Amino acid sequence: MGRIEHEAPRAAEALGLVETYSYLHGASGKRYLFTAVPEEGLRDYPGAVAVKTADNTRSRRIFWVGEVDAQGFLHGATVGRKPQRTQTFVHLLARDPESRCSVIRDLRNEAEAEKSCRPPRAAAE
Repeated sequence: MGRIEHEAPRAAEALGLVETYSYLHGASGKRYLFTAVPEEGLRDYPGAVAVKTADNTRSRRIFWVGEVDAQGFLHGATVGRKPQRTQTFVHLLARDPESRCSVIRDLRNEAEAEKSCRPPRAAAE
């Protein structure tokens, strides 16, 4: 649900790459395989779906989702405030614009749903 599972794919576990590969789930219930990459290297993945996640001690949540175009420019939308600690992931299996758009829409819908389900912060007294 707009989250990164803490369980990595079995192949990643077998190879000792648990921190590198993760699944994200969309609103449709589909899961997508993502690879952790350094944020400064994100432009090196043209044609990839990209997400930036907030990383805190309790959970990870998507705060930005979009695409890296053929020239390495990022196109996407923010979902919530930018956190202090972040992690960046790419999904390389959506091969054409339509499938990338579908994945982005699915993840954004889930992130928006997750965002609206969070309880509001208490007012400062």
